[in-house]
Amino acid sequence: MENFLGFPTGVSGADLAFRAQLQAIKFGARVAVPRRAEKLQPSTRPGYYEVTLDDGTNLLGRSVVIATGARYRKLGVPEEERFQGAGLYYAATELEARTCKGQEVVVVGGGNSAGQAAMFLASRASCVHLVHRGRDLSDGMSQYLVERLRHAANVSIETRSQVVELSGDEHLRTVKIRDGEGRVVARSVGGLFIMIGADPCTGWLKDAVLLDVHGFVRTGEDCGPDASVPFNVFQTNLPGVFAVGDVRSGSVKRVASAVGEGSVVVQAIHARLASLRQAEAPEPVTL
Repeated sequence: MENFLGFPTGVSGADLAFRAQLQAIKFGARVAVPRRAEKLQPSTRPGYYEVTLDDGTNLLGRSVVIATGARYRKLGVPEEERFQGAGLYYAATELEARTCKGQEVVVVGGGNSAGQAAMFLASRASCVHLVHRGRDLSDGMSQYLVERLRHAANVSIETRSQVVELSGDEHLRTVKIRDGEGRVVARSVGGLFIMIGADPCTGWLKDAVLLDVHGFVRTGEDCGPDASVPFNVFQTNLPGVFAVGDVRSGSVKRVASAVGEGSVVVQAIHARLASLRQAEAPEPVTL
């Protein structure tokens, strides 16, 4: 990422997440790794919610913030699973880039993630083919990134095109691409990078909170008549349960926005905790 505030030379998503984890631990957060949430439900204890983890542990909380993000979307072509990690990748970090240094690579996608991956790989690969099934990159990519790609000497932008076949031995060797006219071209590549979006990690939330048709968590006005009171733009249909970042329906799907939503919702959490304490406070006794 090259346009995240405070990092003029850029920062990888993995590095930013690692720094955030260290910072959270410094402030007293308890991190359970590796653990996966499997269920959310109101607790039998009034005013609490219960989150069940994959090891059977139940966590109780007065408030819950859902920030599970989204998972990489796949192409859906034959042999995709076979070549995963062996020439086919869903991230473009230094680790993946080393395996295809000096070779041709293909990046699939039309959003900022695809554009950033293409620019990063262009400094290591001999040629980067950016394959996008749409007509114009500007429809889903920041203009500054589009301009950088167009001016990069070793980046080839191929719109109205899509990957239709993969082949190789123990490693991906060839990618076949079909263009808008139906012509199919086979390219020998050192790597294929899939950057076509993601699906929300909300399987554990079914029947717990309201989801939109794509599985993202509905909050605020999107909850309609089921919106919780007091109203909050990040609150789900359950009072005290919030969703922030990419997992939230209608979110901007940018790191800066996700970080901002997470910081803003803290105030709502404090307000909920204060209201619960007030409601549970014993009535004053007059003597």
